[in-house]
Amino acid sequence: MLQVDQKVLDDIGRGFSVPAQPELLVKLQQLMASPEPEINDISRIISQDIAVASTVLKTINSPIYGLSRSISDIHKACRFIGITGITSLVTNVLIQKSFEQQECSITLDDFWHNTQNIANTSVFIAKRLKHQVSIDKLFSLGLFHDCGIPVMAMKYPDYAETFEHAIKTPSETLTSIEDSVYNVNHATIGYYVASSWRLPRDICQLILSHHDRNFLDVKADIDQQFYFAVLKLAENLVHNHKYFRDSADWPFLKDQILTTLDLDEDDLQDLHEDTLEIQR
Repeated sequence: MLQVDQKVLDDIGRGFSVPAQPELLVKLQQLMASPEPEINDISRIISQDIAVASTVLKTINSPIYGLSRSISDIHKACRFIGITGITSLVTNVLIQKSFEQQECSITLDDFWHNTQNIANTSVFIAKRLKHQVSIDKLFSLGLFHDCGIPVMAMKYPDYAETFEHAIKTPSETLTSIEDSVYNVNHATIGYYVASSWRLPRDICQLILSHHDRNFLDVKADIDQQFYFAVLKLAENLVHNHKYFRDSADWPFLKDQILTTLDLDEDDLQDLHEDTLEIQR
């Protein structure tokens, strides 16, 4: 399992423009740390930020939650998806609001559109497989797994060219290409961002390892293997829908992912067709 030493994390903190943890999230995490967090207190804090509250309502009323009727009140939304779910959702909203397009060498709307599709596809796959894992964690992993990319794109004006080169060079991982060009990679930076924002430790570790083509070779927690396999399958499905070819990591992981998720080629084709309907 990949590890990052403290010196690397300190260097990232000094050398990159990493978004600070927003005050709203700090308040939410303080409430979550209490022995018995109150859902009413949480909904009241969220309601104080109109932009975040409206985005939360828009998200909860999207097809991914599959509600039979729309919810227009943030208090009802919080009670419906629970304390953990609403905190995860707010975190996801805030990370997208923390980057400014004028400072970034990639198009952020396209980037977040892609990660949103991966997050939604990950949740769709997990629900289809009926595996007992946290849907909120899986959604967060889908949205946050590449959060180091905009941080790198804010520092390096040529990052978009490096990223395009990586897409056309599937024999190498994106992280290895980044390391050769910049001596740092987006997975390590993403781990730093996720840790700074106090995301669950297992999600942080998966962000660090999500381009590790040997991840499923090593004995690990069953849930961690499931999260990893679902994420990489979702990545490939979204990549296929967008570019009409497999993602760079897929050929190296396909067999192990299908084994981990107990899928065959017919199941894979069904998922390819069915997830096309949820792409935005």
